[in-house]
Amino acid sequence: MAKRIGAFAGLPLLSSLAPFLLLPYIARVGGEGTWNSLAVGQAVGSLAAILVALGWTLSGPARVAGTSDPGLRRRLYAISLLTRLMAFAVCLPVLAGIAALYGGAGHFWETFLMAGAQAAAGLSPAWYCIATGEAGKIARYDVLPRIIATIVCVPVLLATGLIILYPAAILAGGLLGTFFFTRRYSKRQDYADLHALPVIKEIWALRAASGTTMAAAAYSATPILVVAASALPSGLAVFVSAEKLFRIGLMAVGALGSSLQGWVAEIDGDHLIRRKFSLLSHTVLGLAGLAGFALLGPWVTKLLFGQPLAADVATCFWFGVAFLFVSINTSTGSHWLVPAGRIRAVFWSTVAGAAVGLPAMLVLSTFMQGAGGALGLAIGEFVVCAVQGVALLYSASRIRRSPASPVSDESAISEADL
Repeated sequence: MAKRIGAFAGLPLLSSLAPFLLLPYIARVGGEGTWNSLAVGQAVGSLAAILVALGWTLSGPARVAGTSDPGLRRRLYAISLLTRLMAFAVCLPVLAGIAALYGGAGHFWETFLMAGAQAAAGLSPAWYCIATGEAGKIARYDVLPRIIATIVCVPVLLATGLIILYPAAILAGGLLGTFFFTRRYSKRQDYADLHALPVIKEIWALRAASGTTMAAAAYSATPILVVAASALPSGLAVFVSAEKLFRIGLMAVGALGSSLQGWVAEIDGDHLIRRKFSLLSHTVLGLAGLAGFALLGPWVTKLLFGQPLAADVATCFWFGVAFLFVSINTSTGSHWLVPAGRIRAVFWSTVAGAAVGLPAMLVLSTFMQGAGGALGLAIGEFVVCAVQGVALLYSASRIRRSPASPVSDESAISEADL
């Protein structure tokens, strides 16, 4: 299991970090204007990547791992590729408009290409490799092209000073990796009848999974803005320091969740035992994170950011509580509800968490400063867990009331899974 977690979580993480490796050095070469332009491109492109992915990273692994038919698996990949390519094509002019507006004078192409490079991550075949249990393909077709592009950029940048080549190379590396994977593992017949109208219908069918990932992304991007609107500068500084630590900790949750996502849905596995193991593992990780934040958070933030910006005990404690709930709902959402077809329940849990959490952060940070913002975040994540828990209990009660009735995947979890 440790090898699986390292392979299926560590490799995609390396791929996602590749575009960031040279940015500190580029800042010294390009100056403030270039640095700001690339930062805008990164931020906008990261959100675009989630839109381009259309929720396949959430729903795709369960769909692919749930069948052993190679032809059906390839067909699902073909559908995913064409739907994501269409989304990518739609995003490009939007990214161009944003680059023209915020890229700054003379930095349009740097901003646009950086945004495009980040958005192209949504086309990655990594989620499919996770579902099929083939970590080597992630390294070959996702990680290596991006890392090679980054390494190649080093001497080119030093020799020419043309920083625009950096985002262009990252974009090319991502697209080439997807191209060669598709060429190697897809067949022409997999794309039969997939012209524009069926692809658009497939995109519409993905609205729940896509909306869930977009809602989660929007929610995760707003806490600092909300707290900034109501807290004093000193309170915001404390919140930001703890929030940085929180984001680092969430990488562990993402690593564990990704490594187990395909495994819990494999067609030949004992789903009940695997999902219980997932929930137990995420709960243990969450409790460890809570303890770490409460006991070590103030000291770590002081070490990293200095005494004036160090987070207090209360702020770290509530971030730890939020971490616990995030870890748990990663399992109940991705490993329980999504494989059972209850994507809408996951979506509405995210919406409910944002609807409660964001106002709570706004109000509580007015009176409690950074600690209030963290408490509001914890409340929002608790709501996500509560809604998902209710969805699981509702499904169980329906099965008990109608044991002989067929239950659709869209409305309930199978009896075996409960």
